[in-house]
Amino acid sequence: MEQDEFATAREAYRYSSMPFTFDGVWISVDSRNPLDRLVMDVAGPSIQEIHERDVMPVYAYMVEHTEPQQMNHNDSRIVRSRCNALQNYKDLYKDLYKDPAPKGAWSIPLVADAEKHKMVYIKRITELAAARSKFYATYDFTSLPLNGMKIIDSEKLRNMDASQKIKYLTATFDNIYDPAKNRNRFNHTDCFSFNGYEKILVSNYLQGKGIDRKNWKRYTKGVLPSKFDFYLQLAFYLTIPSSDEIEKFVNLHGYSIKSPMLLFCDILGGNHILYRDLCRWIDAGIDYNLINEMCGLKLQIKEIRKKKSAS
Repeated sequence: MEQDEFATAREAYRYSSMPFTFDGVWISVDSRNPLDRLVMDVAGPSIQEIHERDVMPVYAYMVEHTEPQQMNHNDSRIVRSRCNALQNYKDLYKDLYKDPAPKGAWSIPLVADAEKHKMVYIKRITELAAARSKFYATYDFTSLPLNGMKIIDSEKLRNMDASQKIKYLTATFDNIYDPAKNRNRFNHTDCFSFNGYEKILVSNYLQGKGIDRKNWKRYTKGVLPSKFDFYLQLAFYLTIPSSDEIEKFVNLHGYSIKSPMLLFCDILGGNHILYRDLCRWIDAGIDYNLINEMCGLKLQIKEIRKKKSAS
């Protein structure tokens, strides 16, 4: 953190992030991940290789080591589109706090229409969230039924904390290999599939944090939720890179994350994360998805639309 370019690297890391999911459950990008070898067998490259192909070029673009137009045609299919979407996002973010009130030459500006003034900021944030969704993608893998049963129980996995998930996945994948016969008990392609890329919508992201998706719809219409978590998780979704910048964002809505006393959440073992701890983690570059995972929150919960009955 003491290095001169740390803040730039952290910002690039935040913006280039692309979560990997298994049946919609967030998993980390780590060569020790028990899924890594299986993903390679199903999709071709491993999680680590996919990360280097689809995420690291975006990171390089963020720290200005390369430009989208310089990328070869045989590079990742989605990198160039993500970089272009990212540039649009950065342009929108640059104007987020610009005061829309007219400034007189000799007086402090007065706001004639408070609602109209508020909606200028909300419209900017709404556009920012829409831009974010265009490059906030998941790379999803799914467990398939084998002999009528899934190798991975998705619902069971979804309700576990981080350490339980690791133990469950490791034990399950260990059972795939039969040491007596020195081979796998079945083909991985019979058990797992790759479902491609999928955008994460802000409404689904908030719902995964226990925040009713309707709050987002109301917000876009000018109704400000009285739930502080709404603004913090919205800042996480927008991948605002530092605690000072998140403070500025929540200040815009009348809140603060700089309290040395208030509790952010409880985690396993009876430990408590205060907002001062959260700020340290944010500034150290800890993945927002990992922070939420530690607090038992989900990456997203998709909206289930009711099917219209035939008339």
